Amino acid sequence: MSALPDGFRPHFLPPAVLTRIQEATWVTRHKGHLCIKSPFDFALYMQLLDRLRPATIFEIGANQGGSALWFADMMQVYGQPGHVVSLDLPEVIAAMPFSDPRISFLAGDACNLAATLTPALLATLPRPWLVVEDSGHIFATSTGVLEFFDPLMASGEYIVVEDASLSYFVKPMYRVFEDGPLRAIAAFLARRGADYEVDRSLNDFYGPNVTWHCEGWLRRK
Repeated sequence: MSALPDGFRPHFLPPAVLTRIQEATWVTRHKGHLCIKSPFDFALYMQLLDRLRPATIFEIGANQGGSALWFADMMQVYGQPGHVVSLDLPEVIAAMPFSDPRISFLAGDACNLAATLTPALLATLPRPWLVVEDSGHIFATSTGVLEFFDPLMASGEYIVVEDASLSYFVKPMYRVFEDGPLRAIAAFLARRGADYEVDRSLNDFYGPNVTWHCEGWLRRK
């Protein structure tokens, strides 16, 4: 584990347990499509979706679309006629194995979201909004997403920065990310902490940081 930013806490689960759960998370599927989320975060997102009832979910980082499909299904379960906007690099979107009328798969770059998520497009997307940052897991991409959406968020809406848990995994393979999500969260809160808070009712529901999105459940005050 790398050194944690000031004020950030250790993970409640021991490294061996984290590693074993992560191995299963990598191969988790929804309706046959990779949906790489921990069991804790499926449950936490269900609580957030029931509470917030988002009309639009932005997912930055589509992968094979399983997560977007799960979000669309869960919105329907909770009776919210919402839409998922899932964005990834052009080559990823071109290879998307399915389409769904509840999901818009858009080609774009997490570091230049303004080129795809134009004011004209955003004006058509109803609120409340939920933003899920699940792109490159490096400092530049997480920071790019936070900085783009920050001035657009309304009170009570959420930005969830996924996979800050990378900082707590012990295998050397995870060091390539250089603690990107956690560092981006720390830098963002240092600048904008007066207007955002970590929702501890979600982040610590199962114990301190028992989520893969450690310190990343950010609620606009």
